Amino acid sequence: MLLADTYLDRIDFLRYLPQTDCAECGANTCQEFVEDLKRGRKKPTDCPHLSENLYYPFQVALNADNLLPKFPCLTAPRPGQTGLVEINAPDDDTPILISGNNIHTQDVITSILSTTKSPFFLIFADTRGDTVDMALIYKSLTAKVISKEVVKSGVLERVPHQEIIIPGLASAMCDEIEESTGWKVKVGPICAAELPLFFGDRWPLPIT
Repeated sequence: MLLADTYLDRIDFLRYLPQTDCAECGANTCQEFVEDLKRGRKKPTDCPHLSENLYYPFQVALNADNLLPKFPCLTAPRPGQTGLVEINAPDDDTPILISGNNIHTQDVITSILSTTKSPFFLIFADTRGDTVDMALIYKSLTAKVISKEVVKSGVLERVPHQEIIIPGLASAMCDEIEESTGWKVKVGPICAAELPLFFGDRWPLPIT
């Protein structure tokens, strides 16, 4: 069975390292350290300059292949729910994530969010069931669609920051959304499994 691409190879681990190539971890460069991490030859704690708050996010991202659900390449859209989902009792400082309403995309994102107790507002835009990559090709995910779903959710009436986080694959929409709405738009990672690193110390262990 040919599996769908969850873009694990697009996780930018190097972005979250000091990038000083100090070699104190035993690797010659930070990029070499990343390869050692992926192969299990080193651990995040081996970098003496990495914040302790990033140890757990690195572990989640490195283990993502075991964590994320596997699903086949799709021949047809698989629509799931649309609208706002509240995770871990969000408050007025909670980040707002945007994604599409493909059921497998939703499973991937909720699997990652289950690894933290941090709160989130999660908006599933109606992409007619297309995954985010296909939604960009078929134009079922556009700046207009995202803006409409955010307004419909009413979430910006509950937070003062007026900032949304769009998927990395949709980065080209950033300026258009900002110019048409006045909101601040941050571009998230391409792979959902990079979210723990993207949020860093805002990704604590889940409540046990």
